[in-house]
Amino acid sequence: MVVKLAKPKKSRNFDPILENDFFNSLLKFKINESIAVAVSGGPDSLALTILLKKFSIKNNIELRALSIDHDLRSSSKDELKWLASELKEKKIKHKIIKWKNLKPNSNILSNARDKRYELLLKECERLNIRYLFTGHHLDDQVENVLLRLIRGSGIKGLGSLQEQFKFTKSKVNILRPLLRYPKKSLISFLATEKQKYILDPTNFDSKFDRSRVRKVSSHLINEGLNNRRLLSTIKNLKNANNSINYLINSSLKSFVKVNSRGIIFILLERFVLLPEEVKFRSLSKLLKFVGKGKSTPRSKNILNILSSISENNFKNLTTAGCLIKKKNKQIFILPEVTRKLSTTKITSNNFIWNDQYKIIMENDFAKGLSVQYLGANGLMSLPKKYNDKLMKDLYPASYLSLWKGKKLVAVPDVNYLIKDIRSIKKYALIDIHPYLMER
Repeated sequence: MVVKLAKPKKSRNFDPILENDFFNSLLKFKINESIAVAVSGGPDSLALTILLKKFSIKNNIELRALSIDHDLRSSSKDELKWLASELKEKKIKHKIIKWKNLKPNSNILSNARDKRYELLLKECERLNIRYLFTGHHLDDQVENVLLRLIRGSGIKGLGSLQEQFKFTKSKVNILRPLLRYPKKSLISFLATEKQKYILDPTNFDSKFDRSRVRKVSSHLINEGLNNRRLLSTIKNLKNANNSINYLINSSLKSFVKVNSRGIIFILLERFVLLPEEVKFRSLSKLLKFVGKGKSTPRSKNILNILSSISENNFKNLTTAGCLIKKKNKQIFILPEVTRKLSTTKITSNNFIWNDQYKIIMENDFAKGLSVQYLGANGLMSLPKKYNDKLMKDLYPASYLSLWKGKKLVAVPDVNYLIKDIRSIKKYALIDIHPYLMER
């Protein structure tokens, strides 16, 4: 199959990136170690890779180029073969990482993006690389704002792309140094380098939202929407967002509480007095924390909960791996405990489970023990003498419990313990409020 390549042309209205300007923009990151760049062969990532190669030579550091083979298009293998040849000629170390899992049938671009980051970060961590560069540029910023505006995002969503960020639990810094450059400046740079690039047909496929919006964003940039004007708008949005963040962070402890065994609840009388955006974000954070990312809480579901929690006839709701219950003037956010419980094998005598429970084990902790929620099977395994206490609990299936295979070993909150297996020495609750903070 023939790879569709484009020969770059200099733009009359958009000057190419100057190497020294680019190098100076990286000074704030204080990079003095190996770096990686995500490259697909498109004009943005290819321009970034060439610039970073020049930067790495000047600063005597190693550059690694990483590509993901999504295997979603028949031409992808030939494209990556061409890219590998080009990078080899430029003496850039390059690795192609294959996506071996089953491919999605819906939300293809979104799922492919998530998997791409997952694979890239995993490879960076394997190589002990702390900086991963991506080729997002000004056009992407405009597209992002327009897409979120169309989808009804709040102030936080309209804040656009960050120049530097980390994914949760990853040590890798993702850097986007091209956010102030329009795509045509990148193509103009490639023209000065006499470097062809790959044409990705999905960029022009109108069945994708982003492709349709791309046409609008390109027109706006041609009409004079430059980085300075866009950043001024984004700055105003971010200032408003920071004010909301401050209100959330300063008031969280007043309305989010945790009982003695880790059940999280909201004090309704204080919660209802807050601005709608604060309530929405706080509830969203709680659902993500308790549900442990089993599914992303949908905006319409959050709005539905907010509109119904003050009603006298409030009915239990489930969403994003959580069960929402109301008792008196308290709203409980509980883990949705089903028959298929996820278990965590215990491999240390001192560990944190579910970001909430700090557990210290006895010396024989490694003898096939695991921790999980009690669940329906656990409730049936407990002797009848514990029934009175369980009946008084709002949601007994969510007790912390320890198991050895299919045998229930301990439920510390009801003082249940099989004597011939020494398991938990003690456990304590961790303050969850830092996890709920807006940043």
